[in-house]
Amino acid sequence: MKIEANTVPFEAPLGRGPYGICTAPDGSVWYASLAGSHIARIDIKTGKATVVEPPTRDQGARRVWADSKSRVWVSEWNSGQVSVHDPKTNQWKQWKLPGKNPQTYAVFVDDKDLVWLTDFGADAIVRFDPTTEQFTTFTLPTGGTKVRQILGRPGEVWLPESATDKIAVMCEGC
Repeated sequence: MKIEANTVPFEAPLGRGPYGICTAPDGSVWYASLAGSHIARIDIKTGKATVVEPPTRDQGARRVWADSKSRVWVSEWNSGQVSVHDPKTNQWKQWKLPGKNPQTYAVFVDDKDLVWLTDFGADAIVRFDPTTEQFTTFTLPTGGTKVRQILGRPGEVWLPESATDKIAVMCEGC
């Protein structure tokens, strides 16, 4: 099997480009622009990106992740919020993370549609339940972790601690 890497360049619509990127179950591709404070949907046939502006101005969209319904969850660095965009209804909802000065960096949606976030300001992992709209905060045992990305498998959430050279895992019954 021969695999070729093809680069399909496209112009970032507002002059500032992608930072975080995700795919959704419906096949759509989305990116977050931290510098441009927006998210965008990429047309995979043309490479053209359509900007979708979050309701909070200059919120600093950093990462995106889609849930099982293809809604796009956005970590907002500047506002300390998590927001969700539903492309089917074009509606937004947003919530401020708990704590004094949250700095929302990474976002991940697990197999149960629970939303996991990193809060640089509190050096913590925050779980958000969209059904109850409740946050649960988990302080990591090592300080200064700087978790910039989250990934998971059913029942597990993986956290690379870029500042401590460790990898943490949160899991049910482990």
